[in-house]
Amino acid sequence: MKTIVSEETINGINAGEEKAFAVLYDCYFSYLCAYATTYVFDEEDAKDVVNELFASLWNQRGHLGWPIHNYLVRSVQNRCLNYLRALRIREQALDEYQEELLHFREEFCKSDDDPLQLLEVEELRQQVDMAVQSLPEKCRRVFELYLWHDLSPKEIAQELSLSVNTVRVHIMNAMNHIRQRLGYPAGILLLFLLKEGL
Repeated sequence: MKTIVSEETINGINAGEEKAFAVLYDCYFSYLCAYATTYVFDEEDAKDVVNELFASLWNQRGHLGWPIHNYLVRSVQNRCLNYLRALRIREQALDEYQEELLHFREEFCKSDDDPLQLLEVEELRQQVDMAVQSLPEKCRRVFELYLWHDLSPKEIAQELSLSVNTVRVHIMNAMNHIRQRLGYPAGILLLFLLKEGL
């Protein structure tokens, strides 16, 4: 359901009325934080994205249009995409799987899918667990160590007495299986939710 503020409120912001701006902030802050969290997977970073947006809105007062809902949502989405691109630059030690998953997050951020409608997290947690359990035993053991125990392919290879290349193949096969079973982008998003411990 769309959160609505009146045209009068937007006109008030354009006129520099702080009370009107407070109405917009109170009306949208929690909604936009939830929206941003589905992209960046960190509540504090999501709040930063949304607060930066509101600071920008206040600085742009006098030029805001009504209705404003779609503009706010798209602005958050664009700011999340910028966050993900900056994350790619900051993270120097991404393995190829994390790099691939970050790429999928960026692609999802550029899509028109509504993450708040897509993600029912507890239900998807159950679905991904079922998908993991349906993997062949050796592939499942490898992927559980990677996904839930945060071991590197080298560490998994040592623990299970496998070659690193074999571990890499199992991880990629598991990721492909989950994507096929849950559908893109839900499978990728949930993998990141689980990986980040949210």
